[in-house]
Amino acid sequence: MFEAIMSCRRCGLCQHQPPLMDEARVCQVFWVGLSAKKATSDDEKPLSPTTNSGSILCSVEERCEGISMYRTNLVKCLPLDEGGKLRYPNNCEIGLCLPNLSAEIDELAPQLIFLLGSQVTNAVSRHYSLEFDKWYEFEYIVKKFRNMYFVPVHHPSYIHVYKRKRIDEYVGGLERVIRQVLYA
Repeated sequence: MFEAIMSCRRCGLCQHQPPLMDEARVCQVFWVGLSAKKATSDDEKPLSPTTNSGSILCSVEERCEGISMYRTNLVKCLPLDEGGKLRYPNNCEIGLCLPNLSAEIDELAPQLIFLLGSQVTNAVSRHYSLEFDKWYEFEYIVKKFRNMYFVPVHHPSYIHVYKRKRIDEYVGGLERVIRQVLYA
């Protein structure tokens, strides 16, 4: 399955850089971001700890020691505009890449899938025909689907930029969901 994703050419974004992938492993928690960022090394991973978003996720992971987690993006490759600057992926690119996310989920069998931000949430909602309830503050709402739980949450970069003073509350909200689902 990972070989198929690495050789995917459906959307054409792979011309900018190969898909960013985490190490394949059965895991309990999935973090799903929107799209790849520019890789700074050959061993770059999605939602890298060197990014603002990735460093916030590291804080959650540190609080949940012993729980296996995997980081991925909805769009695995780097979307660039004509000027070579990072842009949001369009709906067509997202739609073409959603089967790769489904394959990852099927292969790695996470129990809990965090959808980082509204664009990821909306795409997954359409793909799986799910309706998600809106959260309030940092009280996130879990949606059971098949044998897994989906949780739409604020994107960590939004928290970093607009709610920086509340990062600890955000991390605590994510930790609560993890403990609620995995230790229920």
